[in-house]
Amino acid sequence: MVNTKEFAASSNGDRWFLESDDATNSLVVLHRANISSGGHETRTAIETFLNIRPFGPEREALLAILGPDHGNQAESKAW
Repeated sequence: MVNTKEFAASSNGDRWFLESDDATNSLVVLHRANISSGGHETRTAIETFLNIRPFGPEREALLAILGPDHGNQAESKAW
């Protein structure tokens, strides 16, 4: 079973979700673009998402769910 939890939304209608897959025990970030730009969905590994620059408010929202230690580990991998 795949579970999703919305953690951020932008004023233009983009939405970000934390998606967990019980079968594979994995977590990814699901970005759902707004309808006017096509509504495309993109899945990104958490570590990759946390290292996308420039950092945005959606990154901070994800860290609020995961905890700050997760972000520190990802940042250290980026350097």
